[in-house]
Amino acid sequence: SILDVVGPLGKPSDIRNYGTAVVVGGGVGTAMAYPTAAALKGAGNRVISIVGARNKQLVILEKEMREVSDALLITTDDGSYADKGFVTDKLRQLIDNGTRIDLVVAVGPIVMMKAVSELTRKEKIHTVVSLNPIMIDGTGMCGGCRVLIDGKSEFACVDGPEFDGHKVNFEVLVQRNTMYRTAEQRSTEEFNRLQKAKAEEDAVCAATSGARQGEQR
Repeated sequence: SILDVVGPLGKPSDIRNYGTAVVVGGGVGTAMAYPTAAALKGAGNRVISIVGARNKQLVILEKEMREVSDALLITTDDGSYADKGFVTDKLRQLIDNGTRIDLVVAVGPIVMMKAVSELTRKEKIHTVVSLNPIMIDGTGMCGGCRVLIDGKSEFACVDGPEFDGHKVNFEVLVQRNTMYRTAEQRSTEEFNRLQKAKAEEDAVCAATSGARQGEQR
């Protein structure tokens, strides 16, 4: 169960009429890209959405994204659905085809947002990325979500989560997000062990209860 919910945190998205906006969602990042695409569409933008996932089973919100987009492009890493490739492949195609792009918004894995930002930097296209570093208190007090933006420390929970993708130090972001990987892995293994032990205990209890009921009959 959920004990508490705190929000909204950070700064609101800068929603206005840019012209043509490309919204890129990678994996579960599509869940956050969807309301952004809808808001940009509502502000009068031409919205081109690009959704990427590892395989067909992991493609989410296709219907919803299509409803708020003038065009929807889908890629899967393994080619099990739509076009095989990455979201940057579709973005590159749009640029090469001469599509005027006034804004790119990317939400998803760090490596994807970095690749998108590197691509648009060369084309001088304004790019916004939504960062998801480790957060603890959500008020800027702990410093867990500290990111380097244009060489200066900022906090994703109060200054973000959206930043200029061309100013983000993605190398530092990757390092900070993997600081606790070993501890996270151990915690996951312990959780799985406890879940397995509980399941085995429940199975024994169920079997014992069934045997007793049989004896009573």
